[in-house]
Amino acid sequence: MSSTVHVDLSGVERALDRMSSQLSSQIDQVDASVGVVRSDLHLTTTELRELREEFEEYVRTAQRTASVQQSETRVVNLKAELDRQFGHYGVVRRTSVGLLQAFDVGNVSNDAVKQVSEELMVQTPRYWLAPVIVALAAWSRDNKEVAEKSVQEAYNRDPRKTSLFFTLVLRRQGRMDGANRWLKHYLASLDPSSPGREFAVVLEATSYNAFGPAAQVLLTEQLTTWRADLRHNQETVEAQIRTWAGELGRQREQLTDESYPTLRKISPEWDRLQWMLEQSSALPVTIDTYQAIATSDGTIPTVLEGMLDDILDGLVTEYDAEELPLRRDVIYHESVIEEQGDLDRARERTDLMLKATDESIDIVSLQTMAAITPELVGVSTQTQRIAIGVGQSDFRTAVGRYCAVYRGRAVASLSLVLDGQHSNYAATYGFGGVTLSTDTPEATGIMTIRSAWESALTSYIERVSFKNSWYTRPVLIAAAIALVVAFINPVAGLVAALVGGGIVYFLGEKAKEKCRAAVADVERIRETAIGVSVDLYRDATAEFVDAMETYSALDSQEGDLLRLIDTWPTATNEIQES
Repeated sequence: MSSTVHVDLSGVERALDRMSSQLSSQIDQVDASVGVVRSDLHLTTTELRELREEFEEYVRTAQRTASVQQSETRVVNLKAELDRQFGHYGVVRRTSVGLLQAFDVGNVSNDAVKQVSEELMVQTPRYWLAPVIVALAAWSRDNKEVAEKSVQEAYNRDPRKTSLFFTLVLRRQGRMDGANRWLKHYLASLDPSSPGREFAVVLEATSYNAFGPAAQVLLTEQLTTWRADLRHNQETVEAQIRTWAGELGRQREQLTDESYPTLRKISPEWDRLQWMLEQSSALPVTIDTYQAIATSDGTIPTVLEGMLDDILDGLVTEYDAEELPLRRDVIYHESVIEEQGDLDRARERTDLMLKATDESIDIVSLQTMAAITPELVGVSTQTQRIAIGVGQSDFRTAVGRYCAVYRGRAVASLSLVLDGQHSNYAATYGFGGVTLSTDTPEATGIMTIRSAWESALTSYIERVSFKNSWYTRPVLIAAAIALVVAFINPVAGLVAALVGGGIVYFLGEKAKEKCRAAVADVERIRETAIGVSVDLYRDATAEFVDAMETYSALDSQEGDLLRLIDTWPTATNEIQES
């Protein structure tokens, strides 16, 4: 009697169906997750790049802001220290001016003058101006003995300033013979290689012919002799040219971070272009600055005595050598504030300005500094105009050298690098990068970009296209399952094999569909991706053309600057004569 064995395979079939459904669902989830991750990755890459740029800009701004704040604090502290250490010098200076005015008006008693002068003499044992005040007080009382002792003490402390002071005071009183004698003493006390900063007062007086014709001739001849002797030293001449070149560099402007954004992004040589643009920008700024000086009426006084008061005030209110170290620190930190925290530019500015406070500066250099930084030397615009004329040849030579330096480092073209991160498309589709040049013909550049993209997209399509090797893993899995089931029941194993094959086929079709969709996506964005890169390339080349036109316009103004120098109203005509 045969018996029929009935095997219920419904459970196996349901299990296989569930397996198929779960596997399909998991594959869909994986694909979706990969897509999300890819999208997030591209977004993150872009955001990180932008965040890095913003962070770097934030750091630069924060550093500059911190530098400004620190310098503001230092300036306050330094000025407080100056007042603490040398505030009594200021009292002496103000008193000397007040005494001169009191002598003119005649409204202060001799006893009051005597008391004030003696107190200041005791309080400032090293300052040359204190015994000068005592001498003035004794002079007002006709006390010859005290006056002579005080004059001698002042002369011993500082012969140069004392001589000049009495030169100016006697001229103020109309005693020209005495003033000229003191002027001779003053000139005789000078070392032309280190006359002291107060010689700027002599330059000021010379510009106004303050001491009369005889003194004017004396000063002019002495200056001419000193300049001729000093300029035999080529290093002295070179120092003036370097100073003028530094003045040109100080006039340059800074490009903003918004200037030429595409070149900044994709050209590794952007810094060179930025440098030459900023250097050449000094020419028009210098023209504007010095044109205003050339056409300035100056502050020529209508009353000679008023001008002499200003000169004398400049002498007695000038800070002393002991104050210079702190003054130099003040200049540096004020430069940091002026340059908005740019420490490099602040140092350049400080180096130039500190030359004016250098006690060892020679006559020629002092005149150069009077031309460049009159406010530090303590002279007027009129004296500045004359000093510029004296330094005409040095100024002209400096312009040529300054331009030659940046022209020698100028770029005629820039390389443009479109790397694998230059756009979201490039990061997504594995763009291998391409290096171009601004002097490459546009059609050639676009062709190069397109070729690089075609290669990248072809490789990408190759990676995402369906390959028969995809079947290997699911077939092995289905076969393994069928073998296990067949081991239990051969019939069930056969059914499992058929069902597994169907599942593999079904999943394979879905994989093919997804691959075809991925390839279709590539074809859909192909021209857009290429277009983004081409637009970057075109923007960069357009910016380069604009930059070179700007550079050419700036650089061409050398001739205008030289004409301004050649026609300087107070020039000594050295250029024309040579």
